[in-house]
Amino acid sequence: MSRKPRILSNAELSAFCQQMSLIIAAGLPTYYGVSILCDEAPDEQTHDLLEKIYKPMELGATLHSAIRETGRFPEYMINMIQLGEETGRLEEVLASLSTYYDREDEIQAGIKSAVSYPLVLSAVMIAVIFVMIAKVLPVFSQIYTELGSELTGTAAALMKLSEYINRYMLVIIGVIVVAAAILFVFFKTKAGKKLLKKSALSMSIASSRFANCMFLALSSGLDTDHGLDLAQALVSNPHLDDRINACRCNISQGETFSEALLHSGIFSKLYSSWIAIGSKTGSMDEVMKHICTAYEDDTDSRLSRFIGVIEPALVIILCVFVGFILVSFLLPLLGIISSIG
Repeated sequence: MSRKPRILSNAELSAFCQQMSLIIAAGLPTYYGVSILCDEAPDEQTHDLLEKIYKPMELGATLHSAIRETGRFPEYMINMIQLGEETGRLEEVLASLSTYYDREDEIQAGIKSAVSYPLVLSAVMIAVIFVMIAKVLPVFSQIYTELGSELTGTAAALMKLSEYINRYMLVIIGVIVVAAAILFVFFKTKAGKKLLKKSALSMSIASSRFANCMFLALSSGLDTDHGLDLAQALVSNPHLDDRINACRCNISQGETFSEALLHSGIFSKLYSSWIAIGSKTGSMDEVMKHICTAYEDDTDSRLSRFIGVIEPALVIILCVFVGFILVSFLLPLLGIISSIG
């Protein structure tokens, strides 16, 4: 059984679209442009891919059909390139696709940073707390024993906890690993993904993708129905998908596209005036572009706020816990030392 070809990364897709847009802007035929890229390929793998695109184009195939045959390009990009070829606006479509995939790459990098950094920091914090309880507290206990005193109150409870952790260390680590694995698997399931995609951040990203797709579709001459088809396939968010279906339903009941957008809740009410103006002036594509930019800024802001809040919060929790342990043991110890002195 042959493996399914890997779809190119967002950065690779952006670079390809940008290069092809520049080639078309220079007045060169698309097949000749692909042959230039093939000759200038930085590695053998890229050369083979571009050669697979060039050979059918040399025989008269279109760009969208050639890249579809490779299995390395997303369906949305193929459909938009086909639209650009049919409407004679391939250069603009490729330039917009380059910007879109460049932005997608930035969003994915931001999400990975926003998720991985708190996870690493949390793991370090838990490790420090475990070391404090399992290894440092017994040292204090030994000091108390040598001074002929017994632990009481909070210090005694923490010492008991330390004994249990040392005794069942492997079991505790196993439980943590299993719990982490269960959470990882859950968020890979359909239910887990749906739960994640309901978050404000996911909805902001989905709305941005929808607006960008509608901008590309409307600016390329597509009607709203075809644009909604492309956007629905691209967004892949079940919660926004329901709203797009509601938008279709509203249109079928006689509402205008702008009215259906507002009533279905695809965008927040903040953009209602923008949509109304775009509808009246016939510049809905430009309005969609502005809304896309606004949602992109909102996504950046949410990621920055999340990272900005989680870092000091985890540090504060760690400092409070370590301080609590030290105070619980050091204050009684200082009292004993002063009484001896």
